[in-house]
Amino acid sequence: MKTNDRQLTELMKEVDSGAAQLPDFQRGWVWDDGRIRALILSVIHNFPVGAAMFLEYGNESIHFKHKPIEGSPASPGKEPDELILDGQQRLTSLCNALYSRNPVHTRTDKGKSIERLYYLDIAKALDPKADDEEVVISVPATRQITSNFGRTVEKDLTTREKEFELKMFPLNIILDFGGAELAERPLCLP
Repeated sequence: MKTNDRQLTELMKEVDSGAAQLPDFQRGWVWDDGRIRALILSVIHNFPVGAAMFLEYGNESIHFKHKPIEGSPASPGKEPDELILDGQQRLTSLCNALYSRNPVHTRTDKGKSIERLYYLDIAKALDPKADDEEVVISVPATRQITSNFGRTVEKDLTTREKEFELKMFPLNIILDFGGAELAERPLCLP
């Protein structure tokens, strides 16, 4: 087993590629929307979010079956370099919210299944009086926040221009240091 400091970007790439996977006996991912937003806020504020523990995979004494984390495009047949023994909920949440281009399949605090994308409200993030609840928001996979039972669109984030106009930063591109993808990336619409 090992614990070490790694850049979040490096760890997300390993999880996404399947180099870091879960032992198949690990329970499923269960975090709801509120916990995901709270975790993102902790990362933004540079608060400790706990350690993750890994086990190097591939030696003769390790016979665990493995599986990619939920939401990872990695092939289940790909052999990992290491197994995630502790930190699955946090790593899955971060990978799906900050790295994956797809909406996060999560649930409400009442258990209803939802799909969400996470945004940083830049104006609120810069306002020292803003409540943390207003800084990171989750948006339906349609990229529209509606009221009146869906009849009134309060915020429309369906294009990059509309995101910029409303000063809403899509957090699923925050770990993309390539830059070109910001302008060229197609939006994930259902």
